[in-house]
Amino acid sequence: MDNHFMEHVTLTLNASGVALPAQRAAVTAAHVVAAALNSITNEHLAEPWMSGPGISYRFNGPATSIEERRITYESWLLGKGFQDITKGIREMLEEAYVFVSVLSWDPRLTTQEELEQDIASLRRRAEKHNLPMLLEEVNKALTSPLTYGRELLSLQRARNCLEHRRGIVGEQDTDPNTQAMTLSFPRLKMYYMRGDQEIEIAPGEVIDTGNEMLEAPILVRQAERLRTYDLGERIILTAADFNEIAMACHMLADDLLQKLPASDRE
Repeated sequence: MDNHFMEHVTLTLNASGVALPAQRAAVTAAHVVAAALNSITNEHLAEPWMSGPGISYRFNGPATSIEERRITYESWLLGKGFQDITKGIREMLEEAYVFVSVLSWDPRLTTQEELEQDIASLRRRAEKHNLPMLLEEVNKALTSPLTYGRELLSLQRARNCLEHRRGIVGEQDTDPNTQAMTLSFPRLKMYYMRGDQEIEIAPGEVIDTGNEMLEAPILVRQAERLRTYDLGERIILTAADFNEIAMACHMLADDLLQKLPASDRE
């Protein structure tokens, strides 16, 4: 008698897990960078040295002022946080690639071992794709292309420049037509209307509609932040830029989640 039998197995795909790498990277980087920046004050920037349970080491280098150290520390923190966020976005797209690829499979007989091998193969394939190719493959399977694809590629170019050229813009980073690199990312814009003109609200700004008899409702919409760096210029991120980039990461993740195909197949 044949003791073998087939068991019907339901494979559950968790769409929310696709966005988790980007969301987790944004939250962790934002919290760590905020805590570190808050601790960097002129009063706590005496030249530090490492201590441990055994031998302590001290590294000598060019003499720097407190203000120079503050600028260097801020730049390093913001750059590393930015790199972690962009890595999280890349990992999110790799997860999306696996998700949509599994959804495209036709029903077939398989074993758990074969299933795990097939998914591992998809992950290796996603890792080998460069970002534009990975984005193209994911977009093909979404209900509509990602809204912020151009911004996503822009963030990746800035990450490559920070990692491989210490943040100094090289020819490979620039648009050949302008000899400059543009960093763009989505953000939320808070504004009011003065006639037909949008007036963005800055901290502490007094709202002036141009007509004291009119009340101005506060409006919010998605907008784009642009930062342009010339060839040879160093990428400098401010704390405000970083805050918006962390928020942009969440916006990219939400956009992807809304466009993933339904995962109710068995």
